[in-house]
Amino acid sequence: MNLNKMTKTELYELAKKYDIKNRSRMTKDKLLAALSKYEDTVTPVKAPQTSSSSETVTSAMPEKPAPEPVKKPEFPIPDKYNLDTVVLLPVNPKKEYVYWEVSDKTVDEYCSRLSITKPVFILKVYQSDGSKIDELASVRVKKYGNWYFDLYCPEMSLWAELGILDNMGNYYAITSSKKVKMPSDKISSVIDKETWMTVGEKIEKIFELSGASDMHKEELLSSARLHTELFRRLHDQEGISSTALLKTQGGK
Repeated sequence: MNLNKMTKTELYELAKKYDIKNRSRMTKDKLLAALSKYEDTVTPVKAPQTSSSSETVTSAMPEKPAPEPVKKPEFPIPDKYNLDTVVLLPVNPKKEYVYWEVSDKTVDEYCSRLSITKPVFILKVYQSDGSKIDELASVRVKKYGNWYFDLYCPEMSLWAELGILDNMGNYYAITSSKKVKMPSDKISSVIDKETWMTVGEKIEKIFELSGASDMHKEELLSSARLHTELFRRLHDQEGISSTALLKTQGGK
């Protein structure tokens, strides 16, 4: 800004803008000197530099921290135990759970003995009423796993069996589960006899075990007997009050 080319009025308006004191009494030269001094003491604010879109650099968004790896359990449960087993568990009268597994050694032995190139495993479920055996289910499975069967067999004896097929489709049993009796689908006809005992029948023994002192023992026993007799008579539907019962016992 060139102050020397400005008129006194312009210098005065500028001094007013800058709030220079005693500006109304100043001559043009004094206004010029005051404004020049003011500009020397005030640091001008530089306008922010701009650049073209091609020169603009955008910083990359900060990357999210990588999730921490899931710690493996110290003692993991294995998928299989490399043994020969079949387990059948009843869930309810119409559902059964079966777990099975066959070891690598057993598979190799059967494949070698029967010249099996690609083993196929079959899981079967049987039931018996004592006189005959019926096959209830047969599914193709892997050499280990678990399966739910929906077989309605209340009070029947069931068991599961795992076998292998040779190249001709012949079935050979490998291992089977124990026989399990399925639960009934009816309400039990056995009724338990209920035995009831009042506290009064064993009150003296209870106080003895509680460690009550002899000084309070008789007082506590008297109160307990009173309430026991009251409840007994109420149970027998005898109309009697606790006050009347207390009088019959001599006010003890």
